[in-house]
Amino acid sequence: MPVRVLGVNGSARRYGNTFKLLKAAMIAAEETGAETRLIHLYDYHIEPCRGCYSDNKLECHYPKKCPIYEGTGDRFHEIAQAFLEADAVVIATPVYWFMASGQLKNMFDRLTALENMVYHVGYSLLDGKVAGMIASGEEAGGAMALAWMALTLNMMGFHVPAWGTAYYHGEDPLTSPQAVDDAYNVGRNVVLFARILRGERIAVERWYEPLPEEERRRIVEAVRREAEEEREKARRERTWL
Repeated sequence: MPVRVLGVNGSARRYGNTFKLLKAAMIAAEETGAETRLIHLYDYHIEPCRGCYSDNKLECHYPKKCPIYEGTGDRFHEIAQAFLEADAVVIATPVYWFMASGQLKNMFDRLTALENMVYHVGYSLLDGKVAGMIASGEEAGGAMALAWMALTLNMMGFHVPAWGTAYYHGEDPLTSPQAVDDAYNVGRNVVLFARILRGERIAVERWYEPLPEEERRRIVEAVRREAEEEREKARRERTWL
């Protein structure tokens, strides 16, 4: 069975820089033999955590649906299921005021229900999965966003492989060979590490592999094409674009 990789776009834009880098990572995962799924987090209504854990840690568990969210249209359960079905995740965020997006923070807070199962079944439901992270922005804060994601995910039970994080500071990352290579290696390495954790005997000579120019050009063209298609769809709803 192939490794299953979930890509999470934590940007409100389905076609922006965050998506572009995430898509490059997803292409890498597919080319390393994985089965992939990419979701746009802003397509899902996610209510913020109400901190029930702080009153009684046994109240926070999964698949319990929090009663306070009944009738709100909350769709966190769908996100949780996608995480549970994946062997590895690649989470990408824009930098909003020196940190990850608010929607991504809501998702992380709600993932506590899966991690907190340690008090119910003896282990986090996320234990042993692999995570890669990407941040993109035109301002400072990428390192803080990545550090926060890496620490939080690791404390939930995720492994982070070598070169499992990438950050781009600038306008269009597709104009930067290093940004494309960095994102590609995130996708590649989460798959390789997941396979190793499965017990597969694979030899990894180098965890970071720069792409040959022709291969990079092919990936850039594929990502740019999909980003433009998404941008055209968005223009119908966001006429100011």
